[in-house]
Amino acid sequence: MSSEAPKWDLLNEVAGTETAPSLDVPHSDESAALGVAPIKRVPFDIFQIIVTMCQENPSSTFQLTASHVCRRWREHVLVMPFMWNTMQINTRVPRWEMLETSLKRSGQAPLNIYIGQPPFVKSALPHLRKIMRMILPHLGRWRTLHLSRAPFKVRRVLLDQIRAMPAPLLEYIKISQMSSEYREPVYMYTPPRWRAHNVFVGFPNLKCVEWTSFTPNPKTLPSFKNLKSLILGEGTFHDMLLGSFTQLVHHILSNSPSLETFITYNPRPSEWDFAEPETPEPPNLTHHSLQTLTIESSPNCRTAVIRTLVLPKLRTYLKGHYLDEVDISCCGIIAQENSLPELRGITLSGDVAIRLGVIPVTDVQPYMPSLRPAIQNLAQLRVLGFKGVNFENERWLTDLGNCCPHLRWLRFIWCTGATIASIRLLVEMRMRQEGVTPLEYLFIAPYYSASPECRLNEEDRAWFSKLLKFGNFNDSWYYDTELETW
Repeated sequence: MSSEAPKWDLLNEVAGTETAPSLDVPHSDESAALGVAPIKRVPFDIFQIIVTMCQENPSSTFQLTASHVCRRWREHVLVMPFMWNTMQINTRVPRWEMLETSLKRSGQAPLNIYIGQPPFVKSALPHLRKIMRMILPHLGRWRTLHLSRAPFKVRRVLLDQIRAMPAPLLEYIKISQMSSEYREPVYMYTPPRWRAHNVFVGFPNLKCVEWTSFTPNPKTLPSFKNLKSLILGEGTFHDMLLGSFTQLVHHILSNSPSLETFITYNPRPSEWDFAEPETPEPPNLTHHSLQTLTIESSPNCRTAVIRTLVLPKLRTYLKGHYLDEVDISCCGIIAQENSLPELRGITLSGDVAIRLGVIPVTDVQPYMPSLRPAIQNLAQLRVLGFKGVNFENERWLTDLGNCCPHLRWLRFIWCTGATIASIRLLVEMRMRQEGVTPLEYLFIAPYYSASPECRLNEEDRAWFSKLLKFGNFNDSWYYDTELETW
């Protein structure tokens, strides 16, 4: 009842009632008191806006509840197509009559279709035939389609039926084989004889695709064109070689010129990266639209992809609300081609042995001369982190007092060779420099074997705390997306 309270407060304020009505309220004539209620004087279009705003999510039963308030509310709700345009088919025995009624009441409104696993547990093909007879005639009205953990045969038959057929309103497709409860991948093998590359041909306005289905052969992936957002979910790929995975990312980006958000997974143990034969990197690829990139994989796999991309509009390498780390070998392309002029946040990792002393990290010393010019090219940077970087007695420490004018957050995590005195100096310089934003947040966690001049004492902590926010370890990786608007 607590979740229902806010929306009923708004409805009661308009309707002149005090409590949320029950589903069992009879459709009798209104009382004299209700006859003078403010709702009587609200025009239908205003009523429609109010009720639509109170609908919490498309899958709720709110439309049924609202239609049982009184006769006038029922008359209004029944002729509001957007109250009935969600087809949720997610029970072992679907309520066919209710689904048909909702479909009829939806009029010509765009349809949101959700098909779960339960209808196909015992009667897969009979239920699939009924579902297809119900929804396929309305393909021209589909706006979203979500297949959640449906068996492969069901998914294949349904996608084959809509292959290359016109669906001009379809904007969002989600093919999900993920357990929402345990967040573990359910590997659903895709037979090589079924090719999905033409599945989305007839959807000119398709903007977002989430595809989570184990794909051992990337050539069986659909063609993703004209998309704004693409998510290849956890379980789509597994243990791909660095070279193959880099080529796959290049292939997808080359064929998706309008893509703004790209999230992909390639789970693999980090030590496997060092057991692979070295392969030549492909030529650098430029993509002019991508703004957010997430590559869930080992740091070396992620870095192998990033250092071959030129992304003029990229803002963040994100992992949820955290910045993915990339090693300093990426600084070469940033320094030489100014590949990330719009980047808002980045964490650069070095070669200090910080990963429990078990897995060696990439030798980044050849790339250290590119560190300073790379950071100077990141003029829009808001958040900068260094993790495991050896600055070699400040030889490679960037002059942050005179560059990155919008920088707000700065982190030194398990680094060596950067003294507290030099960090204090750059904080002071940013406070005095015109046209440069003073630092607001600073986090320093020196490497355990760092020299005493790289460690904080109580006087240093007090000095920093007077000028800015001194963070703790739990905040050291967090990235506030609001920083992108600064």
